[in-house]
Amino acid sequence: MILRDPVHGLISFEGEVESVVVRLLDTREVQRLRRIRSLGAASLAFPGAEHSRFSHAVGSAHVMKRYLQHVARLSGDIPARDRIDADDARVALAAALLHDLGHGPYSHTFEAVLPGALAHEDWTSKILLDPGTEVNAVLRAIDPSVPAMVERLIHGEHPIAHLARAVSGTFDVDRCDYLLRDSHMTGVRYGLLDLDWLLGSLRLDPSEGGTATLTVDGEKGLTAVEGFFLARLYMYRQVYLHKAVRAAEAVLRSLFRRLAVLGPQLGTPAPLQALLSGERIDVRHYLDLDDHALEWGLRMWSDADDRVLAELATRLRERRLFKTLRLRKDVPVELARDRLAQVLRTASPQRGADQGSIDRVEIDAYIEDETLMIRSGGRLERLLEASPVLRGLSRERFVHYRAIFPPEVRDAVVRALGDLADLS
Repeated sequence: MILRDPVHGLISFEGEVESVVVRLLDTREVQRLRRIRSLGAASLAFPGAEHSRFSHAVGSAHVMKRYLQHVARLSGDIPARDRIDADDARVALAAALLHDLGHGPYSHTFEAVLPGALAHEDWTSKILLDPGTEVNAVLRAIDPSVPAMVERLIHGEHPIAHLARAVSGTFDVDRCDYLLRDSHMTGVRYGLLDLDWLLGSLRLDPSEGGTATLTVDGEKGLTAVEGFFLARLYMYRQVYLHKAVRAAEAVLRSLFRRLAVLGPQLGTPAPLQALLSGERIDVRHYLDLDDHALEWGLRMWSDADDRVLAELATRLRERRLFKTLRLRKDVPVELARDRLAQVLRTASPQRGADQGSIDRVEIDAYIEDETLMIRSGGRLERLLEASPVLRGLSRERFVHYRAIFPPEVRDAVVRALGDLADLS
């Protein structure tokens, strides 16, 4: 199989080992990922951000293929226990392709705004281990133990430590693809990383315990490593925490709250209604939820008899989002939340205080991975020891802190929270 990809160019999966990807691509659970946007509501801020979890899954499998090819060239330098055979490679490719199988509508947004939502990683495990799914059948046909092996590898567990880290680690195949893909599709050029150089600089050094340790060739790879962490930070600042994206998520959160209060409404998918009511649903019904189902609901809710529900649905469909006010980092969240709630109760009692929120997210620019070392001058060093750039990043924390509210109460919010605002 050969595919064209806007990020990686030509992608191919050929031969007996890689055929597992081809078989899995034809399953209904993987095809469902075509109907899940990777960046949720981000297209409301970045018109090109319409790419799906399907394209990201294929890209992640491609990066895993490249990693396996690179490690194969290093196999003569590492203990036999850390070499990847055909069975391990097949499991690794499947894990890379299937790691996001459990995402709901609008990807991360869904679990962020749905009260009590199960994490997508947990749904991924359920889908992989459910004997009624097609992905389980494909994996089980290889060997009955393979579904569980793939599921554990997705969660970073495998006898070969460096392979586990390639699926769930600092430079895992997931991050390497989504940073490049999200940057390309949003048109934001800050998320670029030198994947070729990063992969080429990876080494596997035998440790004293007899297990290969993932290292970076300092002379070749330090700049690529620094670029990776800078790309991640910039993408959070410019895309993932963009004020319009967070405002859209706040509208959807308010809409779900309203649905939970009102009970069953025309257009609400049965699985979503069950989740809003605090009920458990099985894998089969969860897989019925995708962007198309949610967007049909938005169309129907926009004509609902309940004026608040109709207004919220229309806001999302017509991009009439909530407004935001940036707050100072030193402002206690409780103070900001209390003031905003009081404004909403006074200025807009018909909408209710739950149509606003205080949104505070803190992102560490660099968190040290003590298991990843860099070989510099013939000796192993921690990344912080080798890189002044990473030492500087390790002391920085990006804080996204905003009040979010309906535009109709903007003047009242500014009056009430003006002394808490960050005007810099």
